[in-house]
Amino acid sequence: MQGVRAHARARLLRIGAAALAASLAAAPAASAFDIDDLLAPSQPEQLVAAADAPLIAWVDNERGVRNVWMARAPRFEPQRLTGYDRDDGQLLGGLQLSRDGRWLVYVRGNKADGAGQEGNPDGDPDGREQAVWAVATDGAGAPQRIAAGRAALLSPRGDAVVVQQARALACHGLPDAPPPSWCKPLLLNLRGRNRAAAFSPDGRLLAVVSDRGDRAFVGVLDLDARALRWMGPDFNRDSEPAFSPDGRRIAFLRIAAGRPQAPYDLSRATPFELWTADVADGRARRVFVSNARAGGYEQYNDAPTLLWAGDGRLLFASEQDGWRRWYALSPEGGAPRALSRGRCEAETVALAADGALVFSGNCAQLDHRQLFAVGAGGRQRQLTPTREIASEPVAVAGGQWLALRHADARLPTAIAVLPRVGGAPRRIFPAQLPERFALARLRAPRTIELTAADGLRTHAFVFEPPGPARTRRAAIVYVHGGPIWQTLPGWHYDSYFAHDYAMNQWLASQGYVVLALNFRAGTGYGQAFRLAAQQGPRGASEYRDVLAAQAWLAARADVDPRRIGIYGGSFGGFLTALALARDSDKFAAGVDRHGVHDWREAANGGDNSALWGLRPDELELAWRSSPAFDAARWRSPLLLIHGDDDRAVRYAQSLALAAALRARGVSMETLALPDEDHVFARHASWLRAHRSTMDFFRRHLPTGEDATEP
Repeated sequence: MQGVRAHARARLLRIGAAALAASLAAAPAASAFDIDDLLAPSQPEQLVAAADAPLIAWVDNERGVRNVWMARAPRFEPQRLTGYDRDDGQLLGGLQLSRDGRWLVYVRGNKADGAGQEGNPDGDPDGREQAVWAVATDGAGAPQRIAAGRAALLSPRGDAVVVQQARALACHGLPDAPPPSWCKPLLLNLRGRNRAAAFSPDGRLLAVVSDRGDRAFVGVLDLDARALRWMGPDFNRDSEPAFSPDGRRIAFLRIAAGRPQAPYDLSRATPFELWTADVADGRARRVFVSNARAGGYEQYNDAPTLLWAGDGRLLFASEQDGWRRWYALSPEGGAPRALSRGRCEAETVALAADGALVFSGNCAQLDHRQLFAVGAGGRQRQLTPTREIASEPVAVAGGQWLALRHADARLPTAIAVLPRVGGAPRRIFPAQLPERFALARLRAPRTIELTAADGLRTHAFVFEPPGPARTRRAAIVYVHGGPIWQTLPGWHYDSYFAHDYAMNQWLASQGYVVLALNFRAGTGYGQAFRLAAQQGPRGASEYRDVLAAQAWLAARADVDPRRIGIYGGSFGGFLTALALARDSDKFAAGVDRHGVHDWREAANGGDNSALWGLRPDELELAWRSSPAFDAARWRSPLLLIHGDDDRAVRYAQSLALAAALRARGVSMETLALPDEDHVFARHASWLRAHRSTMDFFRRHLPTGEDATEP
């Protein structure tokens, strides 16, 4: 590692990255660091593995420059497969390795808006395209464009790739061989939005999901016969098809049977059913019905929640006992058996060739992430250390090794590997941290518990400034977005919250006491916590936790209660704006990044803020739960940040708030980011947002010797 003593580098090789972080934490303090120093390391994500080859691949984001990398077991030496060299905001995603590991397919570019315009974060005058690309893993050639498209699915034989266009499906061959006879430029052209979901094991059948707005069907396309058969179509939303190991049956998820028009409400449970169908005739039968509390947000998440294991079991995610865990079920029906154990939540999973389930969860410590394995005997075994962050496991070479993303309070996220039996993860990428990265200056946040006025207990992390306080300090409450997320006392596996973790460390280094709050309606602490009553537009009960955080800071002897600020993005932006509108006497300044300000506007739909499924008779309560309702009481200064291509919270939310506050003479600063989406795609945009936030707080919440004592 650059910038450390030779014996520390050798120690890293002998005993691992965790010990290195501990040794460097005791090193003498260096000069002050900048946010760009904290964001200098590569940020690897989207880890995948080949089914039949000891090969892994991932996307690396190095200060906005995204590339695809790979490594082969057992040495796992990283090799770069692409050569992109600009911070242009063009996303890389949808990674897939062919079963034999010869080809890697990915999607480059950003999704289109409602008008069909692809995202263009760097404002390229020629516009941008979202397209599918392929690259050989032997490094013999440059990536080759396959076709314009939003997603891709490789055939099991690695001789064709199915490309998802706006509505239709197309098929193309890979660069080194002609496509099979069934592969046509127009493979499937149906009503609705159609997605290629899974190939049968022999590659002769293709499962598709046809989303038609208030309903969705699962179908199986016989590729040789070019014949489509629907699997038990009904008045429901069907999704997540998974073939049986012999390819004769298919399982799928059915949501809200009998209620096709019911709007989705993320603050309530969503019951679901599991069905199986014979692919030969489409006849389907129900094999499982959840209880009323079992279905939740996970059934609408991007990660799979239904798998058909090689040993014949159906594996699925459910919250039926109040915690998100995985269950095993016979495809013939019967009672499911819980696989993950404990009052904890299982997140991403991987299946080993022998049927063992490996998952990332918080079963050893709620505020961190660990890997666990559940074998055929049902025993749950912890594989990684407790107070680290291990996420997104993939099985390599059938499960002989596991690859994962690994971090802790000081070491940022890296690709790591470990033997199936577990142990200390070996971080393979990035192999070195930049010399400018302030590893020795980072401090592990302290965990606390808070009690709100209504008695609900929640968790928070406190970032303490270095050195003794010569004067009373300024303090800041950080509120995460979502709300269905959990902030962690370390480098988060989600890039958005990793940026906020870096910001919290930077603020603390500049003398601020920072409290990062896990408020009700978030994840990590069970379904009852996530489905808290009166949340969001139905009463904003989360704000009680924000007030508890402010009171905890104000009671500290080293904090000036007149200089407590707040910041956050998305739902955290909503809570920031609510704090400034309702309690400017408690919150002296705030930074609101693309928050929701009027829930009535959100109820009109068109973005993620509509996911509470508000009814007409709830709109008055939604208005009273909005920051805009209390804007007449707003006195504290605000920095308002928003990208104008935001697909999650519409830019109009900030336009309206800015106009209202300007009319009232509230001190307000703005940072508009043309062509940026909700999660900023460019490193330059993140730097502007972070530096604007620090500059704003330095001027409105001075800390240190320049602050005035009460």
